[in-house]
Amino acid sequence: MSNTYYFLIGRTPELSIQELKSVLPDQELIQFTEELVRAELESDEQAMTLFKQLGGSLKVMKQVGVFNLVDEESLLDYIAAYLAQFPKPTFAIAEINRQNIPKIENQFIKNRLKARNISSRFIEGSRSGLTAAVLTHQDLIELVIIRMDEDTMFTHTLATQDIDDWTRRDRVKPYADRKKGMLPPKLARMMTNLARGNWKREQRLTPLSQLKTPFLYDPFCGSGTVLLEALMLELPVSGSDIDQDAVRGTQNNLDWFSQMYQSQIEAAVFYSDATLVTSEQLKTPVDLLVTEPFLGKPNPQEIQLPNIFKGLEKLYWGAFRQWTKILADQAVLVIIFPYVEAGKTVYALEKLIDKLAVLGYTPVSEPIMYHRPQAVVQRQIWQFVFHKK
Repeated sequence: MSNTYYFLIGRTPELSIQELKSVLPDQELIQFTEELVRAELESDEQAMTLFKQLGGSLKVMKQVGVFNLVDEESLLDYIAAYLAQFPKPTFAIAEINRQNIPKIENQFIKNRLKARNISSRFIEGSRSGLTAAVLTHQDLIELVIIRMDEDTMFTHTLATQDIDDWTRRDRVKPYADRKKGMLPPKLARMMTNLARGNWKREQRLTPLSQLKTPFLYDPFCGSGTVLLEALMLELPVSGSDIDQDAVRGTQNNLDWFSQMYQSQIEAAVFYSDATLVTSEQLKTPVDLLVTEPFLGKPNPQEIQLPNIFKGLEKLYWGAFRQWTKILADQAVLVIIFPYVEAGKTVYALEKLIDKLAVLGYTPVSEPIMYHRPQAVVQRQIWQFVFHKK
């Protein structure tokens, strides 16, 4: 018998939903609200295991009750009855899609618990829910009340993103070069999940007994963010960069990762121009290529953009052409393209997509935009499947 779970997704819903579909390919996912995705899963253990793989979901909640046309007094009674299961509960109440209904007052719940001779403690937070920082560092029960039309869903937060662990790989690892720009670890994780999900779909006719673990390569490894997030998913990886400092720094980060997570990793990093990398350097065909190439200056002047994008198109074309020599058949690429809006003019590498078809690359979806507020150069995430000619 399955249970109903809700994933609270991040600030790029389209990307978060595609990631969920990649991790849960056999599930019917329903975008319940703009910020919630509903799934039917077998157990809490399965839900939490899947959640830990994700980069774009903030929380996972389990539905423990659903009411039709429930009045607020009855809802308060149900909340109190649920909390009464726990000795001296410390709790918080979050509400989603209930903007036009008065906020649930914690004192009403505390009074109901007191009437049952149960002492309790309430943690105040945003009406939409506690932050990951609070949930990670306090032992408490967060109940999330969700309204949809005439139904009210009563849910209990099972897990939230471990911000300490994400911060560790983002800011504590020994090497970083923030002048060159930094790929966010959560984005790197989402891209890796997209690549692995697409690859598994391509391998759907392969017997499970013959299905191997895919090998991932990042030809613009920078500080190794993609490699670290792929290692968190227990994938064998390799990376390269044209910058010797980046190669040394990434190796330091890989060594740090192995020690930090007490993990015997399959990882290698080497010096190479992405447009010249050879199969001899990699030693095995690449199944997943996940990368953020050089995107140009972070704050270019508008007059510079035509020449910048001309140079970037040449770089990308040269790299894609060379990669045909290192990719396995049915390999999957998840790669970031630069995108700039300057007034009414858009600068992108869209014209390159049609040219890539002659090399064997087929887009598997429309591009997804990902960018920080105020960023001039935006990220356009493309997904390709490669078929050898």
